Amino acid sequence: MKYIFFLIAIVMFVAPAKPQGLMLGNGGTGMQLGTNGGSSYYDMSLGAGLTIPVNLWGFVKNPGRYVVSSSTNLVQLLSYGGGPTELARITDVRIIHDRKVDSTLRELVVLCNLEQFQKLGDLSQNPMLYPGDTVIVPGNAISTFQTTLSVVRDIALVLQVAATIFLLARSTSN
Repeated sequence: MKYIFFLIAIVMFVAPAKPQGLMLGNGGTGMQLGTNGGSSYYDMSLGAGLTIPVNLWGFVKNPGRYVVSSSTNLVQLLSYGGGPTELARITDVRIIHDRKVDSTLRELVVLCNLEQFQKLGDLSQNPMLYPGDTVIVPGNAISTFQTTLSVVRDIALVLQVAATIFLLARSTSN
């Protein structure tokens, strides 16, 4: 029984206090127009002519809704968002197009490997953005492990409290 408590104690101290990554940002590098319930809205158009709204989600430093120049590409948007975090998986960035905005788009989801863009300069991995696009930067295996470990730690804590209550009730009834 003491080995179980020892294992629970290790899990509680090794796992982070909260899952990392999918956070709604506050702050940023452009003009922040406001926050609403923890989410952020940025105007990065800097007085440019035609602008488009886009969303940036996932493992980036400043996720939120951005208004950018209509000539903005994926890497520029990620740069506006402060870049990917250390736990980002840049080999599987997804751009989800909004068909309601532009029904001529053939692909609803575009997968981009920014590692290829970074190493080889492959411009096909850095597409232009369209109005209403949502860019999702997923987390890597470490972020998944941390989240899983956090859930396991929370379950172990609940089980530990239940076991303690059970043992206390059992010892007082004797």
